[in-house]
Amino acid sequence: MSWTLEGERLRSVLVTRLRYLGDIVMSTVVLEVLRRGDPDLELGYLCEDAGVPLLRGHPRVTRVHGLSSRRRGPDADARRDADGRASPRGAGFWSSVRDLRRRRYDLAVDLFFNPRSAWLVRLAGTRFRIGGSRGARSRLFTHAVNAPAESVDPTFRRAAPGGLGEHLGRLLPLRHELSGLDFRDWYLETYPEGLRPTLPVFTPTDTARRALDAAGVSEDGGFTLLVPGATWPSKAWSPGNWRRLARDLVDDGRGPVVMLSPPDGGGQYRSALAGAGLSGESCLPPLPLAEALSVVARSGTVITVDGGLMHAAVALGRPTVALLGPTDPEIWFPYAGLGPYRALCARPDCHPCDRHDCDDFVCMPTIDPEQVVAAVAGLDGPGGGRS
Repeated sequence: MSWTLEGERLRSVLVTRLRYLGDIVMSTVVLEVLRRGDPDLELGYLCEDAGVPLLRGHPRVTRVHGLSSRRRGPDADARRDADGRASPRGAGFWSSVRDLRRRRYDLAVDLFFNPRSAWLVRLAGTRFRIGGSRGARSRLFTHAVNAPAESVDPTFRRAAPGGLGEHLGRLLPLRHELSGLDFRDWYLETYPEGLRPTLPVFTPTDTARRALDAAGVSEDGGFTLLVPGATWPSKAWSPGNWRRLARDLVDDGRGPVVMLSPPDGGGQYRSALAGAGLSGESCLPPLPLAEALSVVARSGTVITVDGGLMHAAVALGRPTVALLGPTDPEIWFPYAGLGPYRALCARPDCHPCDRHDCDDFVCMPTIDPEQVVAAVAGLDGPGGGRS
């Protein structure tokens, strides 16, 4: 037992990030460092049921707790599964509280710290609770921690950039007893070059294998995967651009080219591939999350818009080119230098922003297919991950 907080040894830790898929993937760096520091640590993870497939079977997690979610609002339809249904139901709020109380975790690290998650870890009776310092709910935590600003701790930020550092920064109150170092110094000594997220191995089902066989894919790593599905219009790239990109990739010898349909079926993208001269089987049918991840894991290169599968491609070690619109790549694609990962992002005067829709949509349309093909080629050489 090596991790301590206020001199107390920690035998079990609960990490919680209720949503969203990309953020859950990014948070796996927290699981990695906690387990690396103490291989015997009991490590639980609490998330909404939609995120459970990401972590089921993860080698760093002892137990995954799924929380029932009834999503409302403008993104509810976009977050349904491949059959058009809401995510499978997990445990309800009070059932989750009772389950967590039975587990008696020594520490809860709340990486979401919205009111629901803050109350969950408080009612679960966890002795130590780390969360953010925003709003009155910060009083529900024993340690309200601000991740270090770059101006305050640039060394830590370089080794834990962007959103990765936001998650890892919550662990700053911990001390690694075996080495005698506080968390910051232990992390810098253990991961001086930084750390990328990880996911478990996803084995293709018969459905996924048949779809890939129909698309002409005979071996792992032998195809370029296009992932056009975007939850918000502001993160989407037009079907016309995907059509031009598919044709250019084939001309550049990057085929076979396969597209992963979004949950809504992706009819417009299927038509785009047909316009590029590719067969209808090149656009895979909508797949449940675990099967979609198995396709990502088998691909050679992934070209994707901003979303959960973008982060998953990096976590699965796939060379990745990400097309980012309104979001800041320094925060949401902090992977340059960690491998063959590159973000393409236009930066108009209004960038970055948090709009889900935009009447003056200029950021994503500015990215040209020729730039994407050049970025893919750049992944092959030294320093290919630099943005």
